[in-house]
Amino acid sequence: MPQYDFVVAGAGLVGLSAALTLTRQGLKGLLFDQGFAPSGASATSQVLGLDRSPRVSAINPVSVNFLIQLGVDPAFFDQAGCSVSGMTVWDGDGSGELSMPSAGYIVENHRLLDALHGVMCQPLIADALTQQFEVGIVDVQQDDAMVAVTLTTGETLETRLLIGADGSGSRTRDLLGIRSVAWRYDQTALVCVSETALPHQSIARQSFTPEGPLAFLPLPEPNHSVLVWSSTQAQAQLQSSNQEFAAMVSAHSVRALGQVTAIGARAVFPLQQQHAIRYAKGRSVLVGDAAHSIHPLAGQGLNLGFADVVGLSQAIENLRLDQRRPLSDALRRYEAQRRPINLRMTAATDLLKRVFDPPSPLLRLARSTGMRWLQDQTRLKQALSLAAAGHL
Repeated sequence: MPQYDFVVAGAGLVGLSAALTLTRQGLKGLLFDQGFAPSGASATSQVLGLDRSPRVSAINPVSVNFLIQLGVDPAFFDQAGCSVSGMTVWDGDGSGELSMPSAGYIVENHRLLDALHGVMCQPLIADALTQQFEVGIVDVQQDDAMVAVTLTTGETLETRLLIGADGSGSRTRDLLGIRSVAWRYDQTALVCVSETALPHQSIARQSFTPEGPLAFLPLPEPNHSVLVWSSTQAQAQLQSSNQEFAAMVSAHSVRALGQVTAIGARAVFPLQQQHAIRYAKGRSVLVGDAAHSIHPLAGQGLNLGFADVVGLSQAIENLRLDQRRPLSDALRRYEAQRRPINLRMTAATDLLKRVFDPPSPLLRLARSTGMRWLQDQTRLKQALSLAAAGHL
């Protein structure tokens, strides 16, 4: 029966980073995923304009440093992404507006995945890490010494540590019997690439419209942004023509970016928040969306996942320095460190959604007034900027 120091279920961005981190600590492991093997497309290939992917992530400075430490070329972020210098939020129904400095990058997910796969191809990493694709997990049995993992191939393997990084619908979490608290919103996220008459100037923008928050995330091309509209009318907006949809978006964004001149392919996905009641059980642990998923309003989901990996790797490194402690103790310490932080961000994101996206006109008036007040609160804005930058 194959044996590993660690096994990671899920080869998304968080799962890849977890496997790389532990491999760099001298451990040998297995990474598997139900999806297809990476195609090998270059993360820095020149894909112009509306052909860019609308599946992007906001990467804060702390996450950038973490990825560089994993082996991602520092030049990658400027080559493949768009640096963000500020954030502007305004009330689509009123006069409230809030601006604050920001930092980090907007990067297409597939480019960041390619960059991490490039690191995994390095000889020392490749020798210590086995990868399997189009493979799922069907059973988990664990005792004090080992975790037995059965895959959809019928193979059973043993590992000292199982990491569930298989997303918000985590099969690993279900097999471990870890419950989660989840709630759906009355909105659906519609995403696409858009072209606007005015340049974005590397500023992320968000308008609070009657249908829900409408965000513009800057892309490397000066007039192109990824549009994310968390809307109660997403299905109708999806079925409208490009011209009709561009006119809808223009009505809510004209003050900042001018008219929307072109729209790329649109896609929708449901919005929900979810949080596992625990992150660790025996020799198994959850990271990223398997442990917690939040509304995209604050753009912090992936950054929280990377921070989970950092916290977990620190707990395991501390265990190696003090081998008198059992692994389960180290995993509980990771949970005790990360769960309160993630809960605070979950609560803050939910509060932002409910405060800045209220249903009644009277509450929207209060929102506009509150935004004007917050614009003058220098210290509070600085605290918000630090939180967005990853200094929680």
